[in-house]
Amino acid sequence: MKRVLPLKRTSSRATSAEVAKLAGVSRTTVSLVLNDRGGELGISAETRARVADAAARLSYQPSHAARSLRRWRTNVIALLLYTLDSFYNAEIIGAAHAAALERGYSLNIMSAKFDEVQRRAYALLSGGVADGVIVAAPPADLAADLKKLADNGMPIVVMQHHSPDPAIQAVRVDLERGGYVATRHLLDLGHRRIAHIGSASQRLLKRRERSDGYAQALQEAGIAADPHLIAMAEPSLAGGFSAMEELLAQDERPSAVFVYSDQMAVGALHALRKHGVRVPEDMAVVGFDGIALGGFVTPELTTVDYSRADIGRLAVEAVIGRLEGEAEPAPREQVLPVRLLVRESCGGTRAAISREGA
Repeated sequence: MKRVLPLKRTSSRATSAEVAKLAGVSRTTVSLVLNDRGGELGISAETRARVADAAARLSYQPSHAARSLRRWRTNVIALLLYTLDSFYNAEIIGAAHAAALERGYSLNIMSAKFDEVQRRAYALLSGGVADGVIVAAPPADLAADLKKLADNGMPIVVMQHHSPDPAIQAVRVDLERGGYVATRHLLDLGHRRIAHIGSASQRLLKRRERSDGYAQALQEAGIAADPHLIAMAEPSLAGGFSAMEELLAQDERPSAVFVYSDQMAVGALHALRKHGVRVPEDMAVVGFDGIALGGFVTPELTTVDYSRADIGRLAVEAVIGRLEGEAEPAPREQVLPVRLLVRESCGGTRAAISREGA
């Protein structure tokens, strides 16, 4: 058998460009052949042998990145969030990061606050910068982009929303139940004029589920929904503040309010303090999400609580499960339960006002 002798080289390590030049092929062909993709893509046996011979003569050793290409893996999971400046997302990111590291993956956190930015992020993902992607609050008009990525073999998980397609998994919270429980609690405390501060964001894939739960509880109590008691704002501290000021400007103020998120509820509490409205004596407040901040405001915030850490962890595990071909993949939708965490801002377990309301 003819022995292949290494060529003398001036540099310490051969490159794929040198292999390509010696073999008389492109660098793409070198990559495909050395990553065992040449045969299935129609590269002739002669060409594959020439590339192998050139690599042997140059003592070519593929880099870590090239070895990753052999598996067509980056070992990176992209986490695409609407915004990074929220207490809520911080808890999810921490849990997702820990779950990824435990399984040998890195987490690439991408902020995509506006649709154009998000489209650019999807374009990057299409280019293969990650093995899988987790998307929080994707707008409805980008569901087709998600499906396209999924059809191309990329594991996709959406957080806090229903799955938009059978090929896409979802990890979400029972938001409608949470809105119902919060409003039902205020009704049980004797309130009848209950306002709702909601998110003005139109990024939901389907329904405004917190608001749906609020409306359902009112309907069951025989109370007609009053559009004047609904204020929509951006989901932020400032948004909660401005929405509460809008409600306080009415001639007949509500006696209680269910707020879209704890972050908005903290902003609403600030507006109430500014206007001299006592909580819970003059107005009861219930938030949503159970973030740690709610336990450090005055009064402590009653909230709909659930595990933010489980959202991040389960989303990562669902992506990796698909990548690793686990025998029992996660179900298409994993729905986390909610619980009402009663604190000071709602007035406790007894109504401060009569059953007839304000």
